[in-house]
Amino acid sequence: MDSERVTVYTEKFMIIGEVAIIRKGYRKRLSDFLNDKDIQFIPILKAKLSPIDMKRDATEAEILILNKNEIIMIMPEKGIEL
Repeated sequence: MDSERVTVYTEKFMIIGEVAIIRKGYRKRLSDFLNDKDIQFIPILKAKLSPIDMKRDATEAEILILNKNEIIMIMPEKGIEL
């Protein structure tokens, strides 16, 4: 199992952490993992949750299990150039 550092946006939170990716054969990309219909929940390691509304402090969790239906946007860290 590999991991990829990402920023995930849901309706209520921005989550920064490492997505634990289960590589299956030739399917090695993050998008392949996210599009797998057999996987409904995504484990995020070393997660930092920041509320979008900023009404609470950020929270950290060693592991967070996220339902894929909650994802609005996901950005892999290595794909971002500033």
